Amino acid sequence: MKKHFYKVTKILSPLFGCLLPASVLALDTYKPNIIFILADDLGYGDLGCYGNKIIKTPHIDNLANEGLKFTDCYAGASVSSPSRCSLMTGLHTGHSRIRGNMCREGGIEGTREGMAGTVRRTNLQPQDSTIANVLSNNGYVTCLVNKWHLDGFDPNAGPLDRGFQEFYGWLIREPQSHNFYPTIRYRNRQEYVIEDNLNDKKIDHNTDRATIEAIDFIQRNQQKPFFLYLAYNAPHVPLDAKSWGDYKNMDLSDNDKSYAALVTHMDECIGKVLSELKKLDLDKNTIVVFASDNGGAKAANTEKLILNGGLRGWKGDLYEGGIRVPLIIKMPDGINVGKSSEFPCYFPDFLATFSDMTDSYTTLKTDGMSLLPEIKKPNSLSDEERFLYWEQFPSKGISQAVRWGDWKLIRQNIGKEYELYNIKTDRAETRDVATQFPDITNRLAEYMRSAHVESENWPVN
Repeated sequence: MKKHFYKVTKILSPLFGCLLPASVLALDTYKPNIIFILADDLGYGDLGCYGNKIIKTPHIDNLANEGLKFTDCYAGASVSSPSRCSLMTGLHTGHSRIRGNMCREGGIEGTREGMAGTVRRTNLQPQDSTIANVLSNNGYVTCLVNKWHLDGFDPNAGPLDRGFQEFYGWLIREPQSHNFYPTIRYRNRQEYVIEDNLNDKKIDHNTDRATIEAIDFIQRNQQKPFFLYLAYNAPHVPLDAKSWGDYKNMDLSDNDKSYAALVTHMDECIGKVLSELKKLDLDKNTIVVFASDNGGAKAANTEKLILNGGLRGWKGDLYEGGIRVPLIIKMPDGINVGKSSEFPCYFPDFLATFSDMTDSYTTLKTDGMSLLPEIKKPNSLSDEERFLYWEQFPSKGISQAVRWGDWKLIRQNIGKEYELYNIKTDRAETRDVATQFPDITNRLAEYMRSAHVESENWPVN
């Protein structure tokens, strides 16, 4: 049997690529591969392994059967850009660089697809280090396939400028690169035309293209330790499914059929990626992670499909439906196969977790913690002093949420009353108990005040 361990003899500094002192060098360290698969606007209850009875997701369900399923995982934010920023940098939205898709002040002005006028976006800056910086400086080949969404309108803020060595996908500044049948796409820094999709033809589906690019990267780098970040579009609107498949004759609305088909198509493509790992005998040294960037979107306008598993709220909300997401982690040694964890975790944890999993040296500060002990022994970690924090920005002011143990405090905006929920007994957040537990309300409100750092791009007033 082919042995898939990779010997790394040098570790570089996380920020500048210079050699570290001999005291921190890790010689002859064996490194597992990591594939992080991220869905786009997939709701908490949209997978069979999370209770969905309509949408077929056999490959992701099998991944859960072969790995560890987290029941209380949260995205970094309730919309895409700040959530992915938290994922990449390990910082919560109280002081991360990107706190919304569009910023209130500063940033760079540009156009948004389907909207009149212009908007302002900001982006990760050169001083913002990412998971890709850490892993690439510790001997990994790093690649992003498909959606970045941290570049704003800055041509110098793409994946290759923030730690990734390869990139195949789309960028915000080129509207024709978005959606499921793009006419423009990027190969590293090169922009190219997808001829099959010109003149409104719908031949080359983005989910298929992203999968082909991911498999190609795996094939070319099977002799090296690699980090592959595979960020699908599905099932983000527009609901442009390749076909309705098995859903065509079901008693469902057109939107329900399209949404379900997009998820199942993504599941089939994930199956192809996992099959390639087994074919190359890489599954024995590859960690596979699956999650969604935020909750399901109300814009999907489904009817019979209950996108967020009955949770309150949608994408853009700080209620559970907007931020609670599926998380599955499959370890190559088969540890804790088919088990689940109720430990509350969120996207800022991944920087510490991946660093721990790969024995990678980093000096970066993070708001997260390594989940590796919890992966090794589910439900063993204590969450007594652990706070998870989120912000979002309505037209004015700021909304905030914090989870502490079984408790979650929400304030919809400055001047609004605090809402307190016991997530353990009231996951749907139907019973506000703030007045019944004033001590808990005050403690979490104080944490909210301390967690927020003013941002020049998202001023509160």
